[in-house]
Amino acid sequence: MKKYYTRSDLAIESLAHAVKDKDYKHSEKKEGNVTIETFEILQTSELYPHEVGQYVEISFPDYQDISTLTEQFEKQLSTFIKAKTNTIDPLILFVGLGNETLTSDAIGPRTLKHIRATHHYPLDERHQNQYYDSMCVAPGVMARTGMETADIVQCLVEEFHPDMIIAIDALCAQSYEKICHVIQMNNVGIYPGSGIGNHRKSITESSMGVPVVAIGIPTVIHVSSLVSDVYNLLEGYFKESLDPSTSLKVGKRRRYEGRLNEVQRRLILGEIGQLDEQKRIQLLNEVLNPIESQFVMSDKDIDFDIEMISKILSSGINHLRY
Repeated sequence: MKKYYTRSDLAIESLAHAVKDKDYKHSEKKEGNVTIETFEILQTSELYPHEVGQYVEISFPDYQDISTLTEQFEKQLSTFIKAKTNTIDPLILFVGLGNETLTSDAIGPRTLKHIRATHHYPLDERHQNQYYDSMCVAPGVMARTGMETADIVQCLVEEFHPDMIIAIDALCAQSYEKICHVIQMNNVGIYPGSGIGNHRKSITESSMGVPVVAIGIPTVIHVSSLVSDVYNLLEGYFKESLDPSTSLKVGKRRRYEGRLNEVQRRLILGEIGQLDEQKRIQLLNEVLNPIESQFVMSDKDIDFDIEMISKILSSGINHLRY
C-alpha cells in the first residue's frame, strides 16, 4: 500500500506515529471537563504534515462548561498574541476563512459576525477600554470570488500593515469524536482547504510578512477515516458482547470498551480486522480514491455546533485586553 498522511489537521491525531521528545514535545492539563494540550513540533517529518511550531488543542466533551472553555480559549490566544507581537496595542487583522453558505465550512465567517472590530474607534476609547486595535474580513472562497484568499489577505496587509493576522477556519479530523469538540491554535499559519484536498496558497508568516496565528475547528471527516472508526466500534461491540461482565450494559454510551485478541479479530472481522488503524485508512484510501468516492462528511448536529462554537470563539476574542 502507498503511504498516506493521516487525514487530519489536528496535531493530536497526526503525531500518532511521531516520536515524543524527538519530533515533538507534549504537555497536558485539565480545567474541569476541558483539556488543554500543548504540542511543540521540533522538526518536520514524513510521518506528519505539520510545520515546526507550537500547537495548542483545547478539547471538550460538551457545551456544559462554556465559561471555562471560553476562559481557556481567551487565555491561550492571549499568550500567542503577546508572544508574537512587540507592541502593547498591536493592529490585528482577523480573517474568517471559509464558505458562509456551507455550514460545515462557515466557522470563520460566522465567528466574525460576533467579533468587535475596533480599528474605527477613537484612540482614547480603545485605550480606555484596553481594546486591541482590530479589523475583520471574511474574504470568501475562490469558487465565489475568483481570487485566491491569500492574495486578498496580502492586499490588506500591504494596505493596512497589521502587526498580526489571526485566521479562523474549519479543519478535518480523523476521529468522529473530535468533530466540533476541539479548538486548535498554532503560531505557524494555515493552508486553506488542505484538509479536504483543495490546496490553496498559504497564509503564513513567510507568505504574509507578519506573524500568523491560526484557529481551527474540526468540522468534517473523510469517509475512509469514518469507516475505520466503525471498524473500531465493531471490535469494541463484539468484545463487550463476548464478555459476560459487560454484555448486560444497556442504553447509550460514548464508546464500546475493550479490544479483541488476534484470534477473535481474525474470526469475527476477517483479514481487514488484522490491520492497524493507519494501514486500514491507507487501504480504504486506495479503494475509494480511484472511483472518486472519497467523500467528506459532517455531523448531523453541525448547525447547532457551529452556532455554539462561533459564539465561544467570538466571546473569547471580545474579552481580550492588552
